[in-house]
Amino acid sequence: MSDPIEVYLNSGQADAMYDPDALTVANDSHSLRSIDGVVASRVAIECLLDPGSQVIAMSEDVCHFLELQYDPGVKIRLRSANKQVSESLGLACNVPIKFGSMTLYLQVHIVRNVAYDILLGRPFDILTESVVRNFQNKDQTVTIHNPNTGDSLVIPTYPRGHHRFRKEQIAQARL
Repeated sequence: MSDPIEVYLNSGQADAMYDPDALTVANDSHSLRSIDGVVASRVAIECLLDPGSQVIAMSEDVCHFLELQYDPGVKIRLRSANKQVSESLGLACNVPIKFGSMTLYLQVHIVRNVAYDILLGRPFDILTESVVRNFQNKDQTVTIHNPNTGDSLVIPTYPRGHHRFRKEQIAQARL
C-alpha cells in the first residue's frame, strides 16, 4: 500500500500550493512569559509562567528578602529542566500574592540557587482556571479567576527578565 503523503507530494499538487514566500511559519524560539505579583504586600516580584512545572516555587533570596516563614519539615525533591535533582528548603503556606486587584493564597516551595524569582506552575493554573491567549505579534495575556470571590482578571504578560528581582535591590531596600 502506498504512503498517502508520498503520493500527494509526488502528484504535483503540493508544489502548486507550496509557495515559501507566502507561508507564515513559527519562529525557532520565543521567550518565556512573566507577570508581576506583589508578595505579602511588600514588593512586585517577577512570576514566571510555567505550566510544565508541578509546583509553585520561590527562590531562597526572594523568600529571605520578603522575610517569609516556611516549614523546613515539608521538603520535596525537584527535577529541573536540565535533569538536575535538588531538594526544596521547605514550604511557605498561604502566601498572599496580589496580581492586579486580585489576591491569591498560594503554597510555595522555597528553593536554593534557581534561575527565577517565583515560578507559577500547574497549581496556579488549576487554582485560577487560567486561560492563556497568544497573539502573532508575540503578545500574550493570561486570564485568571479567583475561586474565593468569583472575580476574573486579564493580565498582559511580558518577556522573562524584564523585571527581575536582583540581590542589589535587597541591599538598596534595606538602607
